[in-house]
Amino acid sequence: MKIYPGSEIKPIMNVQKKPPADPSQKTSKVNEGDKVAFSTQLQQVQDMKNHSSDNSDRQVRIQEVKEQITNGTYAPDPQKVAESLLKYIVKENNDG
Repeated sequence: MKIYPGSEIKPIMNVQKKPPADPSQKTSKVNEGDKVAFSTQLQQVQDMKNHSSDNSDRQVRIQEVKEQITNGTYAPDPQKVAESLLKYIVKENNDG
C-alpha cells in the first residue's frame, strides 16, 4: 500500500472536547444522592415480613431445624417435600 502526500486521514465526524468541569459549580443532581425504587409488590412483601406476628415463631422453627441438621437428626417428611415441589413445578409451568 502506498501513501501519497496529501492523502491524510481525516476525522469522520466533527468531535469536540468538552472543557473540564468546574468543581465549584456543582449541579443539584450531585447533591441528591443515589435513589432506589422498588415495586409496590416487593414493598408489600417486605411489609408483611416485618409486621408478621408469626415471625418469632418462624425464627424459633428455623433455629430448631438448624440444630437438627447440625446434630444429624433432621428428617423431612418425603410426602410434604414432594407435594411442595409439585406445587412449585405446576406453578412454573402455568406461568411460563
